[in-house]
Amino acid sequence: MRLLEKLNDASPLVLDGGLATTLEQAGCNLKTSLWSSEVLKNNPVQIKQAHQGFTDVGTDILLTSTYQASYQTFSDIGMQAAEIDKLYDTAVNQIKEATTNKQVIVGSLGPYGAYLSDGSEYTGAYDLSKEDYFQFHKTRIEALIKRGIDDFVFETVPNFEEIKAIVEYIVPHYTMQTFWLSVTVNDDGNLSDETEFETLCDYMKQFAERISIFGINCSSVVGINKAIDKGLKHMPQTIALYPNGGAQYNAMKKEWESVGNQHLIIEQIPHWLEQGVKIIGGCCQTTPEDIKSIKDTIATQSS
Repeated sequence: MRLLEKLNDASPLVLDGGLATTLEQAGCNLKTSLWSSEVLKNNPVQIKQAHQGFTDVGTDILLTSTYQASYQTFSDIGMQAAEIDKLYDTAVNQIKEATTNKQVIVGSLGPYGAYLSDGSEYTGAYDLSKEDYFQFHKTRIEALIKRGIDDFVFETVPNFEEIKAIVEYIVPHYTMQTFWLSVTVNDDGNLSDETEFETLCDYMKQFAERISIFGINCSSVVGINKAIDKGLKHMPQTIALYPNGGAQYNAMKKEWESVGNQHLIIEQIPHWLEQGVKIIGGCCQTTPEDIKSIKDTIATQSS
């Protein structure tokens, strides 16, 4: 099922949670530049089991295990194109085997900052040309299209210039696909590179047909609520929110340095539904159990 078809079929929808967190709970070591793609490369059955955990709790939308899986990421560790292609085969096969035809599979596209593996998806502290952004993203997009994925989310995007490259320069190349954009915000509710969220909203309003779903992920509930008030609730796009659990992450050590509070997400669901949010899930530090709580809360509010 395609994403827009699912949105017409039933709303609000439940998105999956933190794939990496679920893999860590299963004992996987993600302390490398590949992050969850380390498991995709070395123990792909664990990827399928993680997806299955989200399917089992009734998730409507699941994201592929390709957030960190750019061709550049794998090339940097010496892998050849044919080997990288096999990893994409594995990523798509594992999620298809763990889902049903009533669910939607969305291709996960991490930002350039995720490739840097230094926490840049939370600062936006990098600068490329539009052509460089296109070259970085296109190989992964086209690899997933070849394997039957036609719905995509650019997620955890922190950088306004990368957003503009995605919207104006990358997405127009793919007319048969659906694209969703999800950004990161700081605790003031502004884009992670300090761009005012009102500025981002004014920009994105121009491209509602090109980017049909817009929202925030891997950010705190506090920051998300401020961004809602700064204009997110008035956007013409379908709004999607999937916060993290609120803990602090040390990108250099690849460790969580504080304890999160996933219950804050559950507590905010009635408010978010009132603001017109149509897709709710979780990001880092959220597990299938948390997604089940989100699904149950949405069902209660919608009944």
